[in-house]
Amino acid sequence: MRKVFIVDDEPFILEGLTSVIAWEDFGITLSGKAYDGSEAFEALQYTGADILITDIMMRQMGGLELIERLKPLYPKMKFIVLSGYNEFGYVKEGMRLGIENYLLKPVNMKELTETVVNTVQKLDDAERQSYINQNQLDILRDNVLNRWATGHMDPTELRHRLQFLEIPIDHTFYLVAAIKTVFDGATSDADGDAAIQEHKRKNDVYLQSKSMMETSNGCFCFCDTDSDTMLIFTGAKAEIVQKEALDLLGKIRKDIKQRMDVQILITLGSMESSYLEVSQSYGHAKRLQEYFLTNSEDAIIRYDQMMASDHPMGSAPIDMFEYEQLLLSKNKPALRTYIDSLFARLQSLESITPVQLHNCAIDLILCTKQVVKDNKLNHELATSGYKQLFTALFRAHTMSQLTTHVKFIADSAIDYLSTEDDEFSPIVKQVLHQIKTRHAEELSLKTLGHKLNIHPFYLGQLFQKETGESFSDYLNAYRIKKAQHLLKTTTMKTSEISRNIGYLEPGYFYKMFRKYTGFSPTEYRGHQK
Repeated sequence: MRKVFIVDDEPFILEGLTSVIAWEDFGITLSGKAYDGSEAFEALQYTGADILITDIMMRQMGGLELIERLKPLYPKMKFIVLSGYNEFGYVKEGMRLGIENYLLKPVNMKELTETVVNTVQKLDDAERQSYINQNQLDILRDNVLNRWATGHMDPTELRHRLQFLEIPIDHTFYLVAAIKTVFDGATSDADGDAAIQEHKRKNDVYLQSKSMMETSNGCFCFCDTDSDTMLIFTGAKAEIVQKEALDLLGKIRKDIKQRMDVQILITLGSMESSYLEVSQSYGHAKRLQEYFLTNSEDAIIRYDQMMASDHPMGSAPIDMFEYEQLLLSKNKPALRTYIDSLFARLQSLESITPVQLHNCAIDLILCTKQVVKDNKLNHELATSGYKQLFTALFRAHTMSQLTTHVKFIADSAIDYLSTEDDEFSPIVKQVLHQIKTRHAEELSLKTLGHKLNIHPFYLGQLFQKETGESFSDYLNAYRIKKAQHLLKTTTMKTSEISRNIGYLEPGYFYKMFRKYTGFSPTEYRGHQK
């Protein structure tokens, strides 16, 4: 959505302009407001805006001076000027600065609305013209597809961007596939030549996949932030979408195997019934990658097949809550005994398979990684890649070797959890404390910024820099973890759990729970039984 910022030193006018126009109806969001030019300039350096509506005569800094100072910073920003004086000098100066319109007070709302609509149209036309060059269009396209797949785009802006890129939003089904390029061994940062070669081969896989995808209707290809090649399939019938996806992915696998000396892993996410739910399919496709070492390299790991199995992700049941408590208690002997007894019990089951034993070890390691991340986000165990954690695991040929690796990871986690917590600044520590103690209440950067006497924007930047996650992502993940605990240990209704962890709308709770776990609350509780 386009962003508008309003500046006027008359409170009645400022509040009126922010509320009297239904900005969202015109694809606009109100990014901020200020009572004088100096305050506006300070705020706009951080937030930016597409359109500035400003009074001319204000204390400390007038509107024309504000425009002059903003133009070098934001050359594409558009300006609409308000004034109580119909003076030619102001009009002439405004025209020199390239303003869109000069409106006299009291403001004619119809004229202001028409000016805003025309300004948005100018911005859209200029944007479209600037992306005529195909390379630039590809950059925009990949950015939009990435934000679409990861759920990081406002629905109104998403609709606008997809329509601009001529990507259908009225299809009945959407399905995401992930193609990961896998290399033998780990590449160190110092091994520059090997890293360059890996990057080149990943790009070759992407370009070849994209080239083959262009022959298929209703398929869109992009490279995500993990350098995985992602494909989004759309269509009117689920069975046709799935068949076309499997056919194309099979051809891509065969072609890359013949042309390139690389191994690829292909996963297929869930079938979704709206373009707004593509992020769920993307999340499932990425999550399935955690299990690639348990499958044949020639298999396409499919979400629908995993969900249809007795244990959706190929794992035997584990009491993760008990395991987490042992980790947090930092009791190594008890944790080692738990791991030994768990695998002894699983091994005694007649129906257990080697794949399930490996996947149980994976689940324990992933749980360890998450516990460390929740408590020590910068620790190497929290930031290490999956292959780094699992390489030794899948060299194991005996139960002793398997459990030894799991216990090694657990011991490493306990050692670090036992160290002094000095990695966060006092301010971020306070925010983390507020999340842990007040997650059931309404929390935002604005309320915490007011409480801690710090600007919300700066607080958000500081939190992301130190934790590696945005405030909202961290808060949602923490709340969902609490929900998982309540689903495992209580008989509370999901609507009660939703309120208990800070979500007033059950529907939003269901959406967040599925996003972070891959299951609905009811499905998750059923898998714990």
